Amino acid sequence: MGAIVSAIAFPHPPKKYSEQILRSRPDLKFLKTARCGYRIPTVHIKKCGAKYTLIYSHGNAEDVGLSLNYLDIISNELDVNVIAYEYPGYSISDGRPSEQNCYDAIDAAYRYATDTAGIDPSLIVLFGRSLGTGPTVDLCSRSPNIAGCILQSPLESGIRCFIGVCSSYTLYPMDIFRNYSKIENILCPVFIMHGTDDLVVPCNNGRSLYAQLQERSCHSSLEYPPLWIQNRGHNDIPEDIILNHSRKFLNFLKTRENKIR
Repeated sequence: MGAIVSAIAFPHPPKKYSEQILRSRPDLKFLKTARCGYRIPTVHIKKCGAKYTLIYSHGNAEDVGLSLNYLDIISNELDVNVIAYEYPGYSISDGRPSEQNCYDAIDAAYRYATDTAGIDPSLIVLFGRSLGTGPTVDLCSRSPNIAGCILQSPLESGIRCFIGVCSSYTLYPMDIFRNYSKIENILCPVFIMHGTDDLVVPCNNGRSLYAQLQERSCHSSLEYPPLWIQNRGHNDIPEDIILNHSRKFLNFLKTRENKIR
């Protein structure tokens, strides 16, 4: 049954759609995951004068190559550097997609950012979309010095996304990306945005995660309001809404940093 859940969770596009565009990028790098040594393509988009670096985790039915135009827009519009890594088994990476391999991949991207690129964790913001909120929440829950976290259309967990909370207890051994069990350990501001008409990852996933954030003992000093986008689903949230509200969140982080100093 676990294999069935993974098959549903990782419907990756054929690599032919993105191989050429990825290999043509001068900012393409290949990182290795620590556990299995898988080579994963990673793009490091640099913006002159940018303060923050976003580590971007894409959704399940896309890959880094197909996301490149959007990632370039994010870098330009938000005035940020972007590190976008690939999951094993997606596009031109080695290995097979799985929950653990996704965690290993974001760990490789984070090591590259901090150890190779020399970026201070306090200048890193994690951005996860849909399935990408799984590795994003996992890393953020283990990295107390990260500046902030953006979750677009987040899932409580794989099973809760498809079936709901009650059934998730019975199917717990098969569940993947249990964000609900980790999000209270995040020690930085979190911005959640979710379409109210989302049929892929229902909006109650985002609402439940925000409710759990409010239970943090440190929440009053980290609180940032969520955005529930009316009459929008999983893939039709307007780009300008995502960018404008992400920009506001980044400005909030800058203001917060100045106050702490």
